Amino acid sequence: MATTFFLILVLDFFFGQKILVHLDPYLKETEFYDKRANIWHKKFHHTFKENINMKSVGFGEINRFCTNEYGFKSNCNTKKRNFFNFGFLGDSFTEGIALNHKDTFVGIFENISGLDVANMGVSSYSPKVHLAKINFFLSKNLKFEHVILFLDISDYYDEAYYQFDSEKYSIIHDKRDQRRIWLRENFPLTNFYMYVLKKLEKKTEKNNDKTTEIIFNESAKRKSFWLHKNINETKINGKSIIAIHEETKNYIDQIYKILEEKNIKFSLAIYPWPQNLINTQNNSFYRKEWKEFCQNKCEYFIDYFDEFIDEVNNIGFEKVYEKYFFWNDVHFNKKGNLLIANKIIELLLNNE
Repeated sequence: MATTFFLILVLDFFFGQKILVHLDPYLKETEFYDKRANIWHKKFHHTFKENINMKSVGFGEINRFCTNEYGFKSNCNTKKRNFFNFGFLGDSFTEGIALNHKDTFVGIFENISGLDVANMGVSSYSPKVHLAKINFFLSKNLKFEHVILFLDISDYYDEAYYQFDSEKYSIIHDKRDQRRIWLRENFPLTNFYMYVLKKLEKKTEKNNDKTTEIIFNESAKRKSFWLHKNINETKINGKSIIAIHEETKNYIDQIYKILEEKNIKFSLAIYPWPQNLINTQNNSFYRKEWKEFCQNKCEYFIDYFDEFIDEVNNIGFEKVYEKYFFWNDVHFNKKGNLLIANKIIELLLNNE
């Protein structure tokens, strides 16, 4: 057994990448290809491969996941360009996780406007990553008229763990990242199939049936727990929430200044997680702080909290959750994305 495993590793080391590249056309039509589509980046930590066109498994439906020549989620077979009327920064909500591009709020906005739009959102991004990413693409002579950053409560958690090199404008890969990069680069076949086995194990454990009780996963709980805590005392990775908040403001301010230097308009949008509609203790602080931050900086400050809170007051939390979010998840479904899209269509298109 040990000899066989050793021979597999030797084969993987010398030929693993070639084997995976040869298998790519077949792997793209499996639910496991996202491990191949997601890649590490030296400047902004992680991103998507360029010019991807693959099968993607959403919540109860099969989607197509495509990227353009920059690795931005997009419609399939998009034309090459180096100018975008609008660029959207954000995490998995902006990416539009589990949805076709056309059903995401960025895709809806793009379709209605008929303009050139860049979706730079990727899961687990935070303002430090946004800063590194927008700086990278501006240095590559990508041009934008207006950039909108979508911020949410999970950014504080992610921001606490990312390390930023202010001289190189890049995210520093920690030791865990370095181990994973080393494994992927040197034993790509083993790395990929370890991921497949892990995902299969999780799939058998996961219950997708709708239950009477909403059950969020551990990641959602971990990233939202601070909403009902004292922000001066509660810590993430050794930093208080208030300290993380100030740090986050600093990095978003740097994004604003970089864009201002190039005469690019900047706007900021905030929206609630389901947890914001249950644990409201720190909502007023969060909304007030970002509204004040935007004074004299943002073209628009777009606050979506009232849209959701008003409906909760009228029909109750569970009905609002079921209407706008994927069940047992924190992300917006198609109707949630449409709600987000309608407001930016009204603001950005009618007033540009």
